[in-house]
Amino acid sequence: MRRYDRRIPAVTFHPDAKALVVIGLHADRRWVAKRVWEAGLRVFLVAPEGFARPDGSWFEYPLEVPRSSDVVVRQTAAAAVGELERLLSLA
Repeated sequence: MRRYDRRIPAVTFHPDAKALVVIGLHADRRWVAKRVWEAGLRVFLVAPEGFARPDGSWFEYPLEVPRSSDVVVRQTAAAAVGELERLLSLA
């Protein structure tokens, strides 16, 4: 049995960090999010909560373990990162 928590190296955060963007929240990313929460940072989750099947139908799945303080962006990583890039260029 693989243990994801043993494969993920220790995560250190910049002292001024306030949040971390986590793309998807399954298996190994749950451990990253856990470390973020333990460090007292907010988590921005990017996950569409599903995927398109080869026949074009949508397979829905819920996010795993989001917390009430998390910001959930229900988009694909490509769409979310593109939008984030656009917003940051406005700042």
